[in-house]
Amino acid sequence: MKKKFLSLCLALLMLASLCASFSACASRGTTLMKAGGEKISVNVFQLYLARMKGSLGSAGYKVNTEDFWNTYVSTDNTTNAQFYTRKVYEGLRQIAAALVLYDELSLSLSESAKDEVDAWIDKLIKEAGSKSQLNSILSAYGANITTLRDAALIEAKIAQLKTHLYGADGSLISATAKEEFYKANYCRGYQMQLANYYYDREKDKDGVTVFYTDTNFNHIAYKKEGEGIQAGEPDKFGDTTYLTADGKISYDIENGKVNYYYDDKGNHKTVKYTDAEMAARLEKAQEIANRCVNKPDLFLELAGELSDNADFNENYAPNGMYFTLGSASDETVFATFSEELFKMEIGELTVLSSDSGYYILMRAELDDGAWNDSANSTWFSTLTGLTMEYMLKLRTDAYLSRVEIDEKVLSGISIVDVEPDYYY
Repeated sequence: MKKKFLSLCLALLMLASLCASFSACASRGTTLMKAGGEKISVNVFQLYLARMKGSLGSAGYKVNTEDFWNTYVSTDNTTNAQFYTRKVYEGLRQIAAALVLYDELSLSLSESAKDEVDAWIDKLIKEAGSKSQLNSILSAYGANITTLRDAALIEAKIAQLKTHLYGADGSLISATAKEEFYKANYCRGYQMQLANYYYDREKDKDGVTVFYTDTNFNHIAYKKEGEGIQAGEPDKFGDTTYLTADGKISYDIENGKVNYYYDDKGNHKTVKYTDAEMAARLEKAQEIANRCVNKPDLFLELAGELSDNADFNENYAPNGMYFTLGSASDETVFATFSEELFKMEIGELTVLSSDSGYYILMRAELDDGAWNDSANSTWFSTLTGLTMEYMLKLRTDAYLSRVEIDEKVLSGISIVDVEPDYYY
């Protein structure tokens, strides 16, 4: 299974957005970090590790197997266990640096913010059945109710710090700053699909798809003019047929309607292409990739004509797809697209094999202000948040040296030792 290497900025965002982050008092566990007026316990670190493990599990990684954690991710002999343990630690340390800045700015939580945290804790207790039952559940993640409450309070502090620095929902971040982040961190790509199946539909005696004049399917749509086309006998509806020079039906493919077949649930019935047909489709995909190098207009023209998912481009990616590295971290085709696009040069193409057939992927040049175009909204819902996280990281890098770490405590902790947390 391919690894999705999240950038430090994205790892920070993941950690911050999971809610409930820190434990604040030494009495609540051995202190791992000191950050301004906060003491962050080793239990908090374990809770973060459990959340990361749950996130990976949700993405399809085999987090309950030794083979996954013992797999080497680089030639320096780093394993998955070491990589993700360090990733969580780095994100936690970065947020600790932000807490130092929080104290320096003399910020403090309102009583209403604290009440919201208490209401959340009460909700969790009610869901679990009792305090003891919730503590029992949390123990698998190295946490307890007190840890969660302290964690949520510090998460609230981080949110308050962001609002103080960058405005509510990043309102103080200018378009210029967003454009700078976009140009430095995003890539753009086009795709087309040659699927390994097609939607079953009505065909004639020659195995050719039948086209009708409308969706009532009671009149054949004929192409009546053209070289070699001639009138024939009346069809089953009493209309004059039109035939090509080789005696086959001359259909109006451009304007006609296809009579697709559906199952009892209203889903398209599908038919798989044969191995020979798929070999021909692969050859076609490679031919397209070779023809379209540095020719985005030609690629888009062919995608409109040949792609089996042209409606996706029309409805969701009219100007292309936009990714930041690691933004599609789950095991989907978009995760593969993102990973491959960042390896490619602008104008380069590649053919990808998938469970649903072949994709032809092209990296395109970033267009100015794409993030601010409503037609591209599918791809930029997180841009403001990512920009804010990046700016906060740059702002707090100078405070990292003021975060005290107990290296002895740190050395004994691994993501392998906690259960995956999918909820808390």
